Amino acid sequence: MSAISQTRTAAGALGKGFAALGNPSVLWVIFVSLVLTLLGLVGLWKLMDWLLTGYSFFTWGWANWLLDNFTGIVLFFVVLLMFPAVLLIVTSMFLVYVVKAVEKQHYPHLPPPRDVPISEDLVYILKFTGLIIAVNLLVLPLYLLLPGINFLISWTINGYITGREYYDIVAMRRMGDRDRQAVRKRNGGKIFSAGFVMAILMTVPFLNLLMPVVSAAYMTHVFHALWKPEDTPEGAAR
Repeated sequence: MSAISQTRTAAGALGKGFAALGNPSVLWVIFVSLVLTLLGLVGLWKLMDWLLTGYSFFTWGWANWLLDNFTGIVLFFVVLLMFPAVLLIVTSMFLVYVVKAVEKQHYPHLPPPRDVPISEDLVYILKFTGLIIAVNLLVLPLYLLLPGINFLISWTINGYITGREYYDIVAMRRMGDRDRQAVRKRNGGKIFSAGFVMAILMTVPFLNLLMPVVSAAYMTHVFHALWKPEDTPEGAAR
């Protein structure tokens, strides 16, 4: 396949990823993730407010009232700043439903996927979240010391991790470990390119709130452009 054809295929997959936002099953994931995130953060805000306010530090009642209200406002903005990160984590728990919805709509001819235990999904989610946090903390000095190219460093590192992990989320429903790794090795460049695009879009304010869902749909199309059931007898048999 020529470079132009590959670019068109990738662009088409990305377009279909965004188009998935019109799928009711995908909108359900966004709605549930948003509600759970809001409930969790409001609960956290109220809990921290209860733990940190209501004490009398001063002899003047008005001073304690001001301190309590100031603390409550600060906690509100702290929780607000946490919103995008928490939403991304919560949404990741439901990405398998995005993959299922995209496959049902665009690939109805495929055989049933292998039955992936919830525990395996959770392991991937925790591993992905932990890896993203750990790696970015390790390279934080580079982000601070290399202004101008720090975004490129971030996109490259996070693109590699994101592409690999989102590929696994999609591929583990269709293949066993050995076949999944083989397909990933043969198509490492394409998977990295998809991850790089996702990493860039995840840095766009507001759009980043939708990108986990879009990325799951996007990678589903990328995966099915790389894999066919007859190519992986081990995975097809599961």
